Amino acid sequence: MSSTPLGREASDHTINDPKSSAMLGLNPIGLMDGVLGGQATDWEPPLAEDLEPFFPGYTGFRFLDRGGMGAVYSAMQNSLERRVAVKILPPDLSQDEVFVDGFHREARLLARLQHPHIVAVYDFGRNEQGHLYIVMEYVEGTSLFEIMKQQPLPLPRALEVVTQVCEALQFAHDNGVIHRDIKPTNILIDARNNVRVADFGLAKLVQTESVTTTQSRSTLIMGTPVYAAPEQRSRSGELDHRADIFSVGVTLYEMITGRFPVGVFDPPSKAAGSPQMLDKIITKSLREKPEDRYQSAADLSHAVKKASDRITKPAIQRAIAQRPVVSMMTTVIITAALIYLIDEVNRQVLQKIPATRVQPLHNLSVVKLNDTFSLLNSRLTWLQAQNMPGVELASVHSAAEMQQLKDLLEEHGIRSSVWTGGVQSKAGAAFEWTDHTPWDFEDWMPASPEPPVVVTEIQPKNTGTIRNGRGDTPDWIEVHNPGTQPVDLTGWKLIHYQGQGREFFEDRLGAQMKPGSPALILAPGEYRVIFCSEISEEEADRPQIHFRLEAQKGRIGWADPRGRVIQMFNSTWNDFPPDVSISSDPAGNNWGQSSKPSPGQPNLPTFRPFKLSVTPRPERQAVMILPQFEGRWTSSPLDRMALPLIRTKKR
Repeated sequence: MSSTPLGREASDHTINDPKSSAMLGLNPIGLMDGVLGGQATDWEPPLAEDLEPFFPGYTGFRFLDRGGMGAVYSAMQNSLERRVAVKILPPDLSQDEVFVDGFHREARLLARLQHPHIVAVYDFGRNEQGHLYIVMEYVEGTSLFEIMKQQPLPLPRALEVVTQVCEALQFAHDNGVIHRDIKPTNILIDARNNVRVADFGLAKLVQTESVTTTQSRSTLIMGTPVYAAPEQRSRSGELDHRADIFSVGVTLYEMITGRFPVGVFDPPSKAAGSPQMLDKIITKSLREKPEDRYQSAADLSHAVKKASDRITKPAIQRAIAQRPVVSMMTTVIITAALIYLIDEVNRQVLQKIPATRVQPLHNLSVVKLNDTFSLLNSRLTWLQAQNMPGVELASVHSAAEMQQLKDLLEEHGIRSSVWTGGVQSKAGAAFEWTDHTPWDFEDWMPASPEPPVVVTEIQPKNTGTIRNGRGDTPDWIEVHNPGTQPVDLTGWKLIHYQGQGREFFEDRLGAQMKPGSPALILAPGEYRVIFCSEISEEEADRPQIHFRLEAQKGRIGWADPRGRVIQMFNSTWNDFPPDVSISSDPAGNNWGQSSKPSPGQPNLPTFRPFKLSVTPRPERQAVMILPQFEGRWTSSPLDRMALPLIRTKKR
């Protein structure tokens, strides 16, 4: 009887036949394939019909499968009239008392892992033949591996599987157990479509030494190489629960793309067209250093659930579920796009502030910061906030008052942009307060120099032109300082309009960096590549725009920290091949298509000119406070959305 190859079906006819009893229960590969990476041994498992005399109380043994350290059978436990799975180890292992002691310790520990998403251990011991054995729950169902062989999982189902796996792992980790071999063959789907994590056979007490035998089976720590974390593959001895998080990341990537994330790999959005929000989750799970990954299975589960909600639930459904007190009339009035953003605000504001400090106002809520200032708990355009009956947008009149406001925003964990009552009466005019009080104080972000920094090249479909430090191929822009003085890029803003401009994304450089950091200083005449990716550069060693540019149609806007629009594409770029860039002359004019991108260098002549106007359009602006930039002010178009700052007491 030959061993089952890694990741393949066994040759036994009962395994291949989907109608057989074997396939109705605990998947044999899910039980045994991970043990020692599927290494074969010279041991031949006993025949099923020979086992009954050595297992009193168990009858009807059926062979399921074998692996590098044993074989799995199903049997009937007569006393409880239930079918169980029996895992039998080779008899030579029972001769090593060090191994036996470790086996008993781990079996006792595993028997305590009673969780809805973990295959239960019922019994263990050593029979008269000298076989160490474990009696486990027999799960009606099959493995994730078998399902994935038939057809790709729908994305919502893949995310659901991962969250249930994480629940099982968090419970195990809390009890001092790491699985060490998470992969699709060890993830079972039962008859009720629930996930059951099987084969904690490589798990052990986190604080215990790894068990080895006289036959050098120290490879117990390995798991299956393609799913194993780097610290497992290197056998460094530094192994903890974060190795399981890496394996979950590999499994999720495989479910989405049908590939393994080996070497330099594309994020799933490029490999399979999945939503870009999943790129960051998977990349963080697969970081080489454990400290750079999610630090718990619960953290990973939370991130996946959050992404799943955004993917699968309509915005209105999410808003009603999270804030049931919001009236249906309000739901009708507020657009779906607005409610989508309320979700973020609720997390950032309401969850951090006691409910007693939240008071209703016109079917919205008011978060009281102090006796003077409050925030509406909804992201609104400036015009929506200004025209709301009974609401007076706040004015600020001194450095002391501004510092108090900054402290309040920091105290309450406010990170989103905040509107105040400052506005231009017309485009280009001076700012004034809407409550008619004097404009006697300013706290602006820095203004751009002359000539300003400009965007000179864009590559929205980078697949190989340039890579970041992790080997990914992010989209990118190139910026150029045509002046004679260094420029600090802190707060410079990129806006990306997709399609015909109805949907836009925007982000500022340096939000996570200290102003004046060397990585933010653009020298005179310098060309600098800025990566555009949803995946955060957690090393914070270079500025980055946190959204991707890739789109069949798109255009950009580029603004200085104070909100002055330096460049604005007035028409979209259309379909063009990957690794082709859109570039301009050093002044940011005369745009065209280039088949040879030149990131970080003066651009080559273009071969297909673009008839694009990049002249800024004058827009009426309002004052926005940026908590992420020490509460400094910027100007922003009136149709942007932010948290309205209001006065709760007249001056």
